[in-house]
Amino acid sequence: MFRKEIRELIWALILLSFGGLLLHLRIHPPSESLFYWIPFLFALMNTLVIPFLFNRRETVAYAYLFTWATVIAGTVGMAYFSITTWNLPVTAINVILKSMLPDIIMLWSKIFLAHKILRFHWPDGVTTKWEGGCTE
Repeated sequence: MFRKEIRELIWALILLSFGGLLLHLRIHPPSESLFYWIPFLFALMNTLVIPFLFNRRETVAYAYLFTWATVIAGTVGMAYFSITTWNLPVTAINVILKSMLPDIIMLWSKIFLAHKILRFHWPDGVTTKWEGGCTE
């Protein structure tokens, strides 16, 4: 299914995404609000679509960009959710343990996995080769 050299990295992305999906379903189920469908769909896309894009050299750059986009959107969304529902005194321990900070940190771990997979497919960086074009 996945290339042998990056199989473990892709499965790590799938498991992180699936854990996020289950966490979203527990914290804010889509049946409660139409607004809760957004994180559910992002998590579903991260679990079912993006890992398969990472498997091919032709689509890995798109998967990398989608991962960055979903991580940034997730960070903003979780930070907003944490701030708007905050009802505790603002102390270091409360911010570290009672906010969405641990979830955001777990989300950002996907960037390092995505970068490692990108570097497998494009060890010298993502480049485009212009084929054809103007001849003068």
